[in-house]
Amino acid sequence: MEQLRESSKLLHPEVLSVTRQSIEDSQKEKRITLPYYSKYEYTVLLGTRAQQLAEGAKPLASLDGLIASSPDFPVNLAKKEILEQKLPFIIHRRLPNGVSEYWSAMELSVIW
Repeated sequence: MEQLRESSKLLHPEVLSVTRQSIEDSQKEKRITLPYYSKYEYTVLLGTRAQQLAEGAKPLASLDGLIASSPDFPVNLAKKEILEQKLPFIIHRRLPNGVSEYWSAMELSVIW
């Protein structure tokens, strides 16, 4: 594992390993940012999840009210999963002072 970490640093000097423990520790600290998606985080999360669904990932929300034959079905389902806060993703926010915050997608909400 250490060898892999060292080889990744050779690829790019800013590559840092993030462990589960460091994420848990950062979630215990008082957070600076608000528990809302930025439009950029929402867009990246929506696109990533829609791509996963289009490639056959299991849906995490009910399919009620959605038309599976619709071409925008993966996007609509991804929106529904985000609004119902069912995605097991972690959002990494880097702050200008060098501190990082990690938010679970289940903790964040859409305000628009």
